[in-house]
Amino acid sequence: MTATSPAAALPDRDVTRPLIATRPVTVPDDVTFLPSEDVLLLSVTLPAMSAAQRRIATGFAIEDDLAQSLDQVHVVPGPQMPDGRWLVAVVSRQVLAAVTVPQGHRLLPDVLTLPVPEGGWAVLGQPGRVLVRLPDGTGLATDPASATVLWTMSGSPPLHSCGGPLPDGMAVTDMLPLPAGPDPTLARFDLMAGIRPGGVVRLPRGARLAIAVLLAFLLGHLMIATADMIALTRIETAREVELRAALSAAGQPVGADLTASLSQALTASGVTAGTGFLDLAPQVFAAITDQAGQVTLTDLSYVQDSIVMTLEAADLAALQQIEASLQDAGLSVQAGAATTRDGAAEVQMTVSRRAP
Repeated sequence: MTATSPAAALPDRDVTRPLIATRPVTVPDDVTFLPSEDVLLLSVTLPAMSAAQRRIATGFAIEDDLAQSLDQVHVVPGPQMPDGRWLVAVVSRQVLAAVTVPQGHRLLPDVLTLPVPEGGWAVLGQPGRVLVRLPDGTGLATDPASATVLWTMSGSPPLHSCGGPLPDGMAVTDMLPLPAGPDPTLARFDLMAGIRPGGVVRLPRGARLAIAVLLAFLLGHLMIATADMIALTRIETAREVELRAALSAAGQPVGADLTASLSQALTASGVTAGTGFLDLAPQVFAAITDQAGQVTLTDLSYVQDSIVMTLEAADLAALQQIEASLQDAGLSVQAGAATTRDGAAEVQMTVSRRAP
């Protein structure tokens, strides 16, 4: 991606009193013109891409041609010119903040009222300034003395005058009339594109749509979460009512603290904690600690308050000793048929607590 024109800073002047350009002969009703001294116009080559991608890429394409950082300027992609390159405008954000544009008007640099010459310069002289339009569609405005220097340094290209006085030494080649109407390629070009009144950046339509979708998504999830919370609260309330009714039906006192009432009811009914795997497993493994080096545990599961384990030992005697140790520990043991293979014995044991 390349851009023409050497690195340049935008004019540094008092933007609290912006220069108002002389109104051209033919002006669209919906256009306000900004003095081109405040605008840097560039011609940029960009690869094929969508409009959204082009808006993003343009700033990076011209960054090396600016003497100011991108955060200090507003970059506006313009139309594609007949040579295939893209017109790009760069304006100081400070300048735009000081400009008042009527409602419904577009803001354009006034040099774009000049026609694009096939060669040389199209020029328009005005009091204290000269407007110049170049063959690549770009242009500039400057004071007469600077215009003379630029023209000389550019090799004194042919001058096609659109009217007005020019500095001494700038010889006019021929006359070039101003266009009878606005250039149709500039119909959507607007220096205020992406800027709201007051200098606030306006998000592209795609970004606004994405944010709207995200907000709708978050709002939807919030509504779902709220509905879930309400439903869970109702379920909890219903379960509490059912539990209180069950305790009352069982003749158990029910106080304000349901947890305390339930604990008292369980204690009164003789139900004790510690009837699961975590309570049974320590008893089982403590009982066979002495045989730990003689046996290998190859499988373990917990089914219906019982630990089912498959043990492998060097011989059947070792497995019988483990069974005896479990029984001595007060546990109930059901041993399956033992098998022997490859010099080892294997058996599955189901261990549980003995019934009181």
